Order: sequence, then structure tokens, then C-alpha cells
Amino acid sequence: MDKEFEKKVKMKRIRTAAVALIVIAIAVYLILDMDVEKADYGASLQDEIKTAEALYEEQKANTGNEEGQYAPYTLLAFAQQIEKAKAVAADEASEYNAEKDAYEQIKDDIKAFKKAYNQVVVSAADAEKLAKEKRSETYTVDFKKDKEISYTIAGSDLKKPVTMNLAAQEEGPYYSEISEILAELSLQGQVVSLYQDGVFGGKIKVTAPMYLEKEKKAYAYKVDLEKGTLAYVSDAKLDKESQTASFSVSEGGDYVIVTKKMHKDGKKKTLDIEELEEKAEKEKDSNSDGKNNKPSSSNQGGNSGKNDPSDKPEPANITVSIEIRCDTLAQDPSKLENPALEAYVPSDGTILPVTKVTVKEGSTVFDVLNKVCRDKNIHVESKYTPAFGSYYVEGINYLYEFDGGSQSGWEYKVNGWFPNYGCSSYVLKDGDSIVWAYTCALGEDIGDSMPK
Repeated sequence: MDKEFEKKVKMKRIRTAAVALIVIAIAVYLILDMDVEKADYGASLQDEIKTAEALYEEQKANTGNEEGQYAPYTLLAFAQQIEKAKAVAADEASEYNAEKDAYEQIKDDIKAFKKAYNQVVVSAADAEKLAKEKRSETYTVDFKKDKEISYTIAGSDLKKPVTMNLAAQEEGPYYSEISEILAELSLQGQVVSLYQDGVFGGKIKVTAPMYLEKEKKAYAYKVDLEKGTLAYVSDAKLDKESQTASFSVSEGGDYVIVTKKMHKDGKKKTLDIEELEEKAEKEKDSNSDGKNNKPSSSNQGGNSGKNDPSDKPEPANITVSIEIRCDTLAQDPSKLENPALEAYVPSDGTILPVTKVTVKEGSTVFDVLNKVCRDKNIHVESKYTPAFGSYYVEGINYLYEFDGGSQSGWEYKVNGWFPNYGCSSYVLKDGDSIVWAYTCALGEDIGDSMPK
């Protein structure tokens, strides 16, 4: 009986020790996995940059279209992310928050890059089989948040079957440059970067998401930034119900699907970007009449094309007022996703008090915001969104959309009214009063109760 009792006691001690070891292991894991606030992110940022550079160098020789390899565009995008982090690290004026953000961003970039190898690939053998059987297959891959892109590969159109990497992104490594070109040309459309390195071995159909309103026709052009050209590749078939555009391609690279035809049938279909931009600028000058542009969403804006032709008198000056506020955050800083941003929230909610600004007649709300922020040294960031053919005001005074929750961002009102179209579409009159306000509740907390 005593031996049996001793055996039970021994087994109990073993189980207790095992549980203790498991608890200790979990505790150690949680501690190591925690994002501990650092006193200085400069050194940590440098360490992460070295890790990223080593990872980049390791994969440089592993590029191509095969499964498990890295597409050249993937490597290029990662190199750009490293350069951004290095710019912050090298800037002696970088503040604590900037270094912290860069540190956290490069950590995320490293994690994402490790999983960014080619995964959806049609092997040369499978492509040859499709061609031999004259069979079609459709493949779907992620394109951007909550959106997918599909490839339809018809075996009968494959002339020389090759391995096909089907990775695609809206915001590829050249997205910013391409968006700037579309902005210069005042074009609305969709940017598509296909990560295939080289040809597909024949024509294939690509179906990409695209914001559509009343558009009936669209055209796909291949962008070659090195040569400075746009080359027409095919018409695009639009589907308003699914909000997609389908077009044909024969090789990877960067494409734009736009609703304006820029080439002429029967003539040269490879267009010089600089010539197109010069022509667009002349058209803006000659067509400027101070009228509102096409409405878009509540925080979409763009240049209004307001310059007058040289043979007309200079537009008169007008004086307007502008104010920038973040009262909701000032009243409740706990709404901030990142508490460090509280440093950019004035205690009274006033980023810019009511300020008089003199501008040319025909100026827009977007123009005035940029002018006053430049003059008063207030941070403002916007980007051109090809889908809407306009600019989007992302952040003012380092406060961005979603910094105050999932329903937060910047809205504007003029003379107490919140327009339901973009800030560049609102052409101002003398005496107008502009207020930019940060909302944390889709406008309800700042007096905008109109449905979106």
C-alpha cells in the first residue's frame, strides 16, 4: 500500500513539474513576443535594417517566375521599403515617433517579405498541357485589400508555353510614379502591376477590380517608365455589376486601365508621356472656366485646372478663410489608436485658427488647404487616387485616417455645409469660410449627419 502511495505522489510531482514548465515556457514566449516600449528606437531601427538588407541579399539570386522564387518586382518593392527606413535612420532630425514608426514598419515589411515568394504559379508543363488540350483555366489571386484579380488562360492562345507567375498588385513598386502621371493627364482609372518577369507565352485575359459609374468604354495601356511611354494593348470590357474591367496582355509589367482613349486608330499606338502631359496642360489652360469638376467622394480632391489662357486677363483675387480642427480627439485623446499621436492634438482642438487667405479666382478647397499648410508649416499629405481621378487628403498635422478609429478621417465644410464631393471639386467664391475637421464617427461628431 505504501509503495502504491509513493508511486501516486511521485506521478503527481512529475505532472506538477510538467505543468510548471509549460507555464514558464508560455510566459517566456509572451514576454519575448511583447512589443516593449523602447527608450530609443534608433539602435533598434538600425538592427532591423541590417536584418532586412541581409534577407534581401540572400534572395537576390533567387529571382524568377518559378514557385518559391521571388519576382523582381517583389525584391524591388522590398528594397524601396529598406530605403525608406534608412532615410529615417540617417536623418539626424528624426523624432522619437518617426523612428518608432519606421522600426515597426520595417519589422512588418520583413515578415511580409518572408512570405512574398511566388505562390500562385502555372508551371511550363501545365501551360504546355493547356495548349495541347486547347483548354482554358481561370486562376484568382489577391490584388488589394478585399479585392481579387483573375487570369483566364486559354490554351489555344498560348503560342510558346512558359512558367507564369500570377502575382499581381495594385500598388506595385512604381505605383506612386504612375499615379503622378495619371494626375498630370487628369485620368481616372485602375493601376495594375503584373509580377510576371517577361512574357506569358501568348495572350491571356486579366480581370481587375475597377471603380465604375457611368463609364461605357475603357482602354488598357502598358506603362514603360524607363522609356517614358504608354503603349495601347487592348480595349477593356467593363462590368458595372461586378465593378471589373477585363483586358488582354502578353507580358508582365505595369498597366493602367483608363476611361479616356488616348491613341488614334490606325496611327501610332505607343505614346510619349511627356508629350501627353504637355498636351494635357495646354488643354487645361484653354478649357479653364472656373466650373466645378465631376463630383467624387467626400474626401477626394484634385487640381481644378483653373489657369486661364494667355490671351485672357489674369483671374481676380478672392479672399477666403480656413480653419483646421480636431475637437473630438482633444476632448477624448483615448480614441487615438497610437497614444503617441496625442502630441499632435492641441488641447483646445485648434490646429489652425481662422485664417484669411488670398488666392486666385477659381481656386478650390484643396488649393487653399495646400497653400495655407505650406505657408504655416503644417504637415499635410495627400495622394492621387486613379480610381476616382482625384486626390485624397490622407493626413493633416500627422493625424491620418483611422488614427482615431475605424470611422475616423478628415472632412471639410464650406459656409457650414459638408459637400458630398471632393475638395478639389469645390470652387470657392470670395468670402467663403472653410473648416477642415477630424471626425471619429463618419462625421456625426462634427455635425455632418448626411448619409454617405
